[in-house]
Amino acid sequence: MKQTILAALAASAAIIAPATAQTDETAAIEARIDALYAVISGPVGEARDFDAMREMFMDGAAMGAVSAGEAGNGTARVITLDDYIERSGPWLVENGFTERATRTEITQWGEIAYARSAYEGVNGVTGEVFLIGVNFITLFKIDGHWKIASILWRTQTDDWPVDAAFD
Repeated sequence: MKQTILAALAASAAIIAPATAQTDETAAIEARIDALYAVISGPVGEARDFDAMREMFMDGAAMGAVSAGEAGNGTARVITLDDYIERSGPWLVENGFTERATRTEITQWGEIAYARSAYEGVNGVTGEVFLIGVNFITLFKIDGHWKIASILWRTQTDDWPVDAAFD
């Protein structure tokens, strides 16, 4: 009887331990995504901490905006992190911008993670939401830290509402 109880407890612990580890990893991945939103967000005139942003990304990481394109043929503009900083950095400071997650789902398998994160972009002057879309973020765990490998984003359209990304 005692051995049966001990075996059942051991089996329960084996089931619980991976779930706890998975939960801890999910929290770390969510923290990385929250930090990404925070580093590009700020009021008019506030410089962004692009050195901190570079620390979040893997070397060679890709970023890109995707759209429907002509006649439904998808188009994309893929850039490097440095391209993003060069192109968007001055605009973020001049105009103010806040991006915030409205829904995030994470799938993690070992050292690989994938997140779908719906977002709202808020105008730094008016406070109005002017962008709604979804970021698709790929992350790798390197030396104990989650690093962003890629981000592709797409703004919502009538044909592709945000909810469709989570079906």
